[in-house]
Amino acid sequence: MSQTEPEVHSWIEKLIHLTHQTVARAGGKPQEPWDWAGHLFKESLLEAEAEMGHCNVLVIGKSGVGKSTLVNAVFKDELARTGVGSPVTRHIRQYSKQGCPITIYDTPGMELAGEQNTQIRLEVAQLIDELRFKNPEHHIHIVWYCIHHELKRLEETERKWLKDLELKDVPVILVLTQCLEYPNPEESEFFQYLQHQNLPVRYIVPLLARDKVINRHLTIPAHGLEHLIGCTLELLPEVARLAFIRQQLLRVDLKADAAFKYVSGYVASAALIGAAPLPFADAPLLVTAQIGMIANISFIFGYKASPSFYYSLMAALAGIGGAVVTGRAIVSNLLKMIPGAGSIAGGIIQSTTAATLTLSLGLAYIELMKAIARAEIQGIQLSQAQMQEIFVREYREYAASGRKTLKN
Repeated sequence: MSQTEPEVHSWIEKLIHLTHQTVARAGGKPQEPWDWAGHLFKESLLEAEAEMGHCNVLVIGKSGVGKSTLVNAVFKDELARTGVGSPVTRHIRQYSKQGCPITIYDTPGMELAGEQNTQIRLEVAQLIDELRFKNPEHHIHIVWYCIHHELKRLEETERKWLKDLELKDVPVILVLTQCLEYPNPEESEFFQYLQHQNLPVRYIVPLLARDKVINRHLTIPAHGLEHLIGCTLELLPEVARLAFIRQQLLRVDLKADAAFKYVSGYVASAALIGAAPLPFADAPLLVTAQIGMIANISFIFGYKASPSFYYSLMAALAGIGGAVVTGRAIVSNLLKMIPGAGSIAGGIIQSTTAATLTLSLGLAYIELMKAIARAEIQGIQLSQAQMQEIFVREYREYAASGRKTLKN
């Protein structure tokens, strides 16, 4: 351990102790400092969950079209597992899970002919109307109307369905499932045919939800899911966007962009905290803001981080140039005690330091979450040592370069 590392560790402990003392003076229940930080981390996660919103997706299509496969390929937690859904009406089932901000409404066993079809269409129309009278988080936000691409047929009943949905003023995406045209599905004759039918849909998306084994020499890879996610996000109202971003699996870039918006807000807060005129009064507030930032980023990526995980990352930073930032923070706090310098020079240095430190932490943590998410997509679980290495490396690069935006 270098000579500067004990100083940095000591400074981290002092920040937490100062925060703990502030809470105690305000009448909070006495706790061990690290226990208090863990409590703050959990509270921040609960606040993030409360602000997440909700997204409701209505999936329509005949039996065998691959609706469950599609839903499970897009979202975490296998939302559409057979038999798990709760009946909403005679022909509509609802799929949801505790703590998941996505609800799927499905029409299992739907056929296109006869009285059953008429009844399902009536139930869907009533469902959309009933939910519209509730809180916006309960509305149907998007419809995925699924047609089997390889059957290459659009029936008249389906045209009527789409016309009915148009009258309900809910955006509809026509999803062509089980499309084996690869790598250029938009060049298929059926897709081109549908494009010229002037259908009342916002997008037509051909896709294959999971790899299709043709024979031992040929496997057609899954494709089109990322495009569906992007089109859906574009059409969602604000109340549903963050929930959808969090729960979808494949577009890591969307999660990173959403997290960066949170970082920008916390950086602005850190700059204001750093400009406080009282020496060291900003330390507890800065720690609070940074813990809240890390918790929000974790929640957006759907990563179940724990306080101990956060502590391990902070400890890993102890010897990575932290003493330089810490030293500037101490100097600027001392300058605040000097008449004439404290309110001007000291405030400017501390404000810049606080913002820079918070930005570097936030950007590095987003890069770590991106790495974890991409590894999970490939079925790989990173070790804690690998996570620490990634976080420290990214922090070093961001802090040294002064970069203020995400890479890639």
